[in-house]
Amino acid sequence: MAELVLEQVILLSEALEADDYELALKIVERDDLIDDLEKENDNLSQNAILEAVSNRNILGMGDVDNDIVLKKDPLRFALSAIRITRNMERMGDQVVNCADVFRHKTIRKGLFKNEEPMTLILSRVTTLAGMAIESLVEEKERFMGSVNSLEDELNALCDQAFQKYRAVPDMEKQEFADVYRIILALERLGDYAVNVAEELVRLNTGKDIRHLENVKSKSALYQ
Repeated sequence: MAELVLEQVILLSEALEADDYELALKIVERDDLIDDLEKENDNLSQNAILEAVSNRNILGMGDVDNDIVLKKDPLRFALSAIRITRNMERMGDQVVNCADVFRHKTIRKGLFKNEEPMTLILSRVTTLAGMAIESLVEEKERFMGSVNSLEDELNALCDQAFQKYRAVPDMEKQEFADVYRIILALERLGDYAVNVAEELVRLNTGKDIRHLENVKSKSALYQ
Protein backbone atom coordinates (compact mmCIF):
# COMPACT_ATOMS: atom_id res chain seq x y z
CA MET A 1 0.00 0.00 0.00
CA ALA A 2 2.80 2.40 0.92
CA GLU A 3 4.58 1.86 -2.38
CA LEU A 4 1.35 2.31 -4.34
CA VAL A 5 0.60 5.60 -2.56
CA LEU A 6 4.08 6.90 -3.31
CA GLU A 7 3.73 5.81 -6.94
CA GLN A 8 0.47 7.77 -7.15
CA VAL A 9 2.21 10.88 -5.80
CA ILE A 10 4.99 10.56 -8.38
CA LEU A 11 2.49 9.98 -11.20
CA LEU A 12 0.56 13.06 -10.12
CA SER A 13 3.68 15.19 -10.32
CA GLU A 14 4.37 13.83 -13.80
CA ALA A 15 0.79 14.42 -14.96
CA LEU A 16 0.71 18.02 -13.73
CA GLU A 17 4.12 18.92 -15.12
CA ALA A 18 3.41 17.33 -18.52
CA ASP A 19 -0.23 18.48 -18.75
CA ASP A 20 -1.07 14.81 -19.21
CA TYR A 21 -4.83 14.47 -18.77
CA GLU A 22 -4.89 10.77 -19.64
CA LEU A 23 -2.41 10.06 -16.86
CA ALA A 24 -4.57 12.11 -14.49
CA LEU A 25 -7.53 9.89 -15.37
CA LYS A 26 -5.40 6.79 -14.76
CA ILE A 27 -4.52 8.11 -11.30
CA VAL A 28 -8.19 8.54 -10.46
CA GLU A 29 -9.03 5.03 -11.65
CA ARG A 30 -6.21 3.47 -9.62
CA ASP A 31 -7.57 4.82 -6.34
CA ASP A 32 -9.72 1.72 -5.88
CA LEU A 33 -6.52 -0.29 -5.44
CA ILE A 34 -5.54 1.82 -2.43
CA ASP A 35 -9.05 1.63 -0.98
CA ASP A 36 -9.02 -2.16 -1.24
CA LEU A 37 -5.64 -2.37 0.47
CA GLU A 38 -6.86 -0.08 3.24
CA LYS A 39 -9.77 -2.41 3.92
CA GLU A 40 -7.44 -5.41 3.93
CA ASN A 41 -5.00 -3.72 6.31
CA ASP A 42 -7.84 -2.60 8.55
CA ASN A 43 -9.14 -6.14 8.84
CA LEU A 44 -5.67 -7.43 9.67
CA SER A 45 -5.15 -4.71 12.28
CA GLN A 46 -8.53 -5.26 13.88
CA ASN A 47 -7.85 -8.97 14.17
CA ALA A 48 -4.44 -8.17 15.63
CA ILE A 49 -6.07 -5.89 18.21
CA LEU A 50 -8.45 -8.61 19.32
CA GLU A 51 -5.59 -11.08 19.61
CA ALA A 52 -3.36 -8.53 21.37
CA VAL A 53 -5.97 -7.75 24.02
CA SER A 54 -6.02 -11.39 25.02
CA ASN A 55 -2.22 -11.78 24.88
CA ARG A 56 -0.98 -8.58 26.60
CA ASN A 57 -1.04 -10.05 30.07
CA ILE A 58 0.70 -13.19 28.87
CA LEU A 59 3.48 -10.98 27.47
CA GLY A 60 3.79 -9.10 30.76
CA MET A 61 2.42 -5.81 29.49
CA GLY A 62 -0.73 -5.52 31.55
CA ASP A 63 0.90 -3.25 34.16
CA VAL A 64 2.88 -1.01 31.79
CA ASP A 65 2.58 2.71 32.48
CA ASN A 66 0.14 4.26 30.01
CA ASP A 67 2.64 7.05 29.31
CA ILE A 68 5.09 4.53 27.91
CA VAL A 69 4.60 3.21 24.39
CA LEU A 70 6.43 -0.03 23.66
CA LYS A 71 7.06 -1.19 20.13
CA LYS A 72 6.85 -4.79 21.32
CA ASP A 73 3.36 -4.23 22.66
CA PRO A 74 1.15 -5.89 19.98
CA LEU A 75 -1.84 -3.74 20.88
CA ARG A 76 0.07 -0.50 20.49
CA PHE A 77 1.55 -1.77 17.23
CA ALA A 78 -1.86 -2.69 15.82
CA LEU A 79 -3.30 0.71 16.74
CA SER A 80 -0.36 2.45 15.08
CA ALA A 81 -0.86 0.31 11.99
CA ILE A 82 -4.47 1.51 11.76
CA ARG A 83 -3.44 5.17 12.11
CA ILE A 84 -0.72 4.81 9.49
CA THR A 85 -3.08 3.04 7.10
CA ARG A 86 -5.68 5.80 7.51
CA ASN A 87 -3.15 8.51 6.77
CA MET A 88 -1.79 6.72 3.71
CA GLU A 89 -5.31 6.24 2.35
CA ARG A 90 -5.93 9.95 2.84
CA MET A 91 -2.69 10.74 1.03
CA GLY A 92 -4.08 8.74 -1.86
CA ASP A 93 -7.37 10.63 -1.65
CA GLN A 94 -5.61 13.98 -1.95
CA VAL A 95 -3.69 12.76 -4.99
CA VAL A 96 -6.99 11.77 -6.61
CA ASN A 97 -8.55 15.12 -5.68
CA CYS A 98 -5.75 16.90 -7.52
CA ALA A 99 -5.92 14.65 -10.56
CA ASP A 100 -9.71 14.91 -10.75
CA VAL A 101 -9.62 18.71 -10.67
CA PHE A 102 -6.75 18.87 -13.15
CA ARG A 103 -8.49 16.77 -15.79
CA HIS A 104 -11.22 19.43 -16.06
CA LYS A 105 -8.69 21.23 -18.30
CA THR A 106 -9.52 24.63 -16.84
CA ILE A 107 -5.94 25.32 -15.72
CA ARG A 108 -3.57 26.88 -18.22
CA LYS A 109 -0.83 24.64 -19.57
CA GLY A 110 2.67 24.92 -18.16
CA LEU A 111 1.53 26.19 -14.75
CA PHE A 112 3.02 23.26 -12.85
CA LYS A 113 6.18 22.97 -14.94
CA ASN A 114 7.32 26.53 -15.49
CA GLU A 115 5.98 28.64 -12.64
CA GLU A 116 7.14 28.97 -9.08
CA PRO A 117 5.91 28.33 -6.45
CA MET A 118 3.89 25.48 -8.02
CA THR A 119 7.01 23.66 -9.21
CA LEU A 120 8.46 23.90 -5.72
CA ILE A 121 5.23 22.70 -4.11
CA LEU A 122 5.23 19.57 -6.27
CA SER A 123 8.87 18.93 -5.43
CA ARG A 124 8.34 19.32 -1.68
CA VAL A 125 5.21 17.16 -1.64
CA THR A 126 6.95 14.36 -3.53
CA THR A 127 9.93 14.55 -1.19
CA LEU A 128 7.72 14.51 1.92
CA ALA A 129 5.80 11.49 0.68
CA GLY A 130 9.04 9.73 -0.21
CA MET A 131 10.51 10.36 3.24
CA ALA A 132 7.39 9.11 5.00
CA ILE A 133 7.16 5.94 2.92
CA GLU A 134 10.89 5.21 3.18
CA SER A 135 10.75 5.66 6.95
CA LEU A 136 7.77 3.32 7.07
CA VAL A 137 9.49 0.62 5.02
CA GLU A 138 12.70 0.88 7.06
CA GLU A 139 10.82 1.28 10.37
CA LYS A 140 13.00 4.28 11.23
CA GLU A 141 12.32 7.86 12.19
CA ARG A 142 15.59 9.33 10.91
CA PHE A 143 13.87 11.81 8.58
CA MET A 144 11.75 13.47 11.26
CA GLY A 145 13.69 16.74 11.55
CA SER A 146 13.81 17.14 7.79
CA VAL A 147 10.12 16.28 7.51
CA ASN A 148 9.17 19.10 9.89
CA SER A 149 11.32 21.60 8.00
CA LEU A 150 9.85 20.55 4.67
CA GLU A 151 6.33 20.80 6.02
CA ASP A 152 6.95 24.40 7.14
CA GLU A 153 8.41 25.20 3.73
CA LEU A 154 5.46 23.55 1.95
CA ASN A 155 2.93 25.52 3.99
CA ALA A 156 4.71 28.78 3.17
CA LEU A 157 4.85 27.90 -0.53
CA CYS A 158 1.14 27.08 -0.60
CA ASP A 159 0.31 30.43 0.96
CA GLN A 160 2.63 32.14 -1.53
CA ALA A 161 0.92 30.36 -4.42
CA PHE A 162 -2.53 31.37 -3.20
CA GLN A 163 -1.50 35.02 -2.93
CA LYS A 164 0.18 34.94 -6.34
CA TYR A 165 -2.68 33.46 -8.35
CA ARG A 166 -5.33 35.44 -6.57
CA ALA A 167 -3.68 38.53 -8.02
CA VAL A 168 -3.32 37.27 -11.63
CA PRO A 169 -5.59 39.61 -13.68
CA ASP A 170 -6.32 37.24 -16.56
CA MET A 171 -7.18 34.19 -14.45
CA GLU A 172 -10.84 33.25 -14.69
CA LYS A 173 -12.76 32.43 -11.52
CA GLN A 174 -13.08 28.76 -12.41
CA GLU A 175 -9.38 28.44 -13.15
CA PHE A 176 -8.45 30.10 -9.86
CA ALA A 177 -10.91 27.91 -7.98
CA ASP A 178 -9.35 24.77 -9.45
CA VAL A 179 -5.80 25.99 -8.82
CA TYR A 180 -6.75 26.75 -5.23
CA ARG A 181 -8.33 23.32 -4.77
CA ILE A 182 -5.12 21.68 -5.97
CA ILE A 183 -3.01 23.84 -3.67
CA LEU A 184 -5.17 22.84 -0.69
CA ALA A 185 -5.04 19.16 -1.62
CA LEU A 186 -1.25 19.21 -2.00
CA GLU A 187 -0.88 20.91 1.37
CA ARG A 188 -3.10 18.29 2.99
CA LEU A 189 -1.16 15.54 1.25
CA GLY A 190 1.98 16.86 2.93
CA ASP A 191 0.17 16.98 6.29
CA TYR A 192 -0.79 13.32 6.04
CA ALA A 193 2.78 12.36 5.11
CA VAL A 194 3.97 14.13 8.27
CA ASN A 195 1.32 12.25 10.27
CA VAL A 196 2.81 8.96 9.06
CA ALA A 197 6.29 10.05 10.13
CA GLU A 198 5.02 11.21 13.53
CA GLU A 199 3.27 7.91 14.13
CA LEU A 200 6.48 6.06 13.33
CA VAL A 201 8.32 8.14 15.91
CA ARG A 202 5.71 7.26 18.51
CA LEU A 203 5.87 3.58 17.59
CA ASN A 204 9.66 3.39 17.69
CA THR A 205 10.50 5.73 20.59
CA GLY A 206 7.35 6.03 22.67
CA LYS A 207 7.30 9.81 22.21
CA ASP A 208 4.17 11.55 20.96
CA ILE A 209 5.57 14.53 19.07
CA ARG A 210 2.31 15.68 17.51
CA HIS A 211 1.46 19.37 18.01
CA LEU A 212 4.58 20.00 20.10
CA GLU A 213 4.87 23.54 18.77
CA ASN A 214 1.34 24.31 19.95
CA VAL A 215 2.15 22.95 23.39
CA LYS A 216 5.30 25.08 23.60
CA SER A 217 3.42 28.18 22.50
CA LYS A 218 0.73 27.66 25.15
CA SER A 219 3.37 27.07 27.82
CA ALA A 220 5.10 30.32 26.91
CA LEU A 221 1.84 32.22 27.29
CA TYR A 222 1.41 31.11 30.90
CA GLN A 223 4.99 31.75 31.99
